[in-house]
Amino acid sequence: MSTRRASRMRLVAGIALLAVAGACAGPGGMGGADATGDERGGKVPYAEGKMPVAMNAAQMHCGKFGKKAQITQMVPASQGGQIGFECR
Repeated sequence: MSTRRASRMRLVAGIALLAVAGACAGPGGMGGADATGDERGGKVPYAEGKMPVAMNAAQMHCGKFGKKAQITQMVPASQGGQIGFECR
């Protein structure tokens, strides 16, 4: 096996390991957020730089009802950090 191919295999293995670790991490780990609410919408905690995590949580919440999340309110992280959303 060439050195270049071995390096690629290590890189792919490392990326796969990070993906698995990220999927297993909870709210305190690599970033997961739990949305609360019902089929009409809800809220999700928000931390600076974690908008994709919060949006994913809102989309997953609304997806359970066959809907998509739409952000309706944002409270900055410095003031408690919360995103309000509606399921439409």
